[in-house]
Amino acid sequence: MSEMKKFVINCEVCDARKVQEESLSDYERIIINSEVLLVDDRSREILNRLPIVNNTESTLDAGGEVPVMVINGDYELKESMFLGENAVICVNGGVRICKGAGKILDKLLKICVNGCLTYTEGEAFSMDKLIINGSVDCIPGGYKEMEPVFTIDKYFPIRACQNGKYYVEKEVKLIDAEVDIKTLASKNPHFITGSILLREELLADAVGMFDENTAMEVVPSGYGYVDQDTVLSDELLRRYGNRLYIDGNLTLEEGSEACLGKLVELNVRGNVYLMKKQEEAFGRINATYQKLVFVKGRHVSNKTLVTVDQTMLDVSADGIQIENCAKVYIKEDVKMESALERLVIENCACVYCSPAQKSTLELICSNVAKITDSEDTEDKKETEKKEKFLDMFKISGEDKIVNAETYIL
Repeated sequence: MSEMKKFVINCEVCDARKVQEESLSDYERIIINSEVLLVDDRSREILNRLPIVNNTESTLDAGGEVPVMVINGDYELKESMFLGENAVICVNGGVRICKGAGKILDKLLKICVNGCLTYTEGEAFSMDKLIINGSVDCIPGGYKEMEPVFTIDKYFPIRACQNGKYYVEKEVKLIDAEVDIKTLASKNPHFITGSILLREELLADAVGMFDENTAMEVVPSGYGYVDQDTVLSDELLRRYGNRLYIDGNLTLEEGSEACLGKLVELNVRGNVYLMKKQEEAFGRINATYQKLVFVKGRHVSNKTLVTVDQTMLDVSADGIQIENCAKVYIKEDVKMESALERLVIENCACVYCSPAQKSTLELICSNVAKITDSEDTEDKKETEKKEKFLDMFKISGEDKIVNAETYIL
């Protein structure tokens, strides 16, 4: 008897309404990976009899013609559009429902949004028509939408409308000292936003542009403003001065202690990354920050796989910091006294080691989901269970695979 085959369908919309049981009887497993599965009473009964694994966001009962659109990119739904009745639209991007387009949406069978849905307050439409794999952003009525993080430059006072209303999803930044703030204030603009970051010199004239409950951070007068993650260096101090406001994270490298002595004041909006030996020198300056993060000399992050052996530790006199990695393998030649002295592992998914290393690594690791050795029988059982389950999804040369935007089963 020949080996049974599998049929895998990867698509945005799978139309199963014309399915014939006989044509699929040779398959041991039929796997449907789709956003939308279209069925009717007849096809639903057939599918229930077949060996189907249905990984579908939404199963819809539909009769007659169903126009299907798949859009890769952002999409605007406008009142002037003509879309077929009971259409299905899948958008791999953001969707904006423009003014008056709620009536168009009500005529659709379903719209799948793999991104952010944006609409204006007061626009009437049914959320039942939507599958949203992302965020939802409602713009207040009468407000013009700006960039999610909007920086007011020196030209905006000229361009701003009298009594203009502006919506900024995340934050307004008012940092440029050359902005004619009095001209802007005279136009009486109003901003709705999550927060505002502004210079102290501009505060008195700007505060009336925002609601009193808007979160506010102030760059103190005389501070140099750095708009990104940065490293403390002589070049940084030459460019921005010895009073710094860092709009991001600050990293101290080997030799940064000399720069610390030149700093007068420091405000870091994010975290400060430094070595343990730099803590005392850093503590002498007037600094505010989210938190201190101590790192080893070598910093390894955001990797799928990292392997640590004794040679790596031997050549890293100041140690190794491993963070935000999926898998970390500790070779058997790694001496645990060296690991205790020179190795830090944080925020990683899984650390693999020998049975003799496991107890020591539990002291070294923090925020690690699993530390496992070759004798971890529970881990083995779990792995075997997963592998057995995944066997039914493995593809051989006899199997049929369909990759399409839409597919009629």
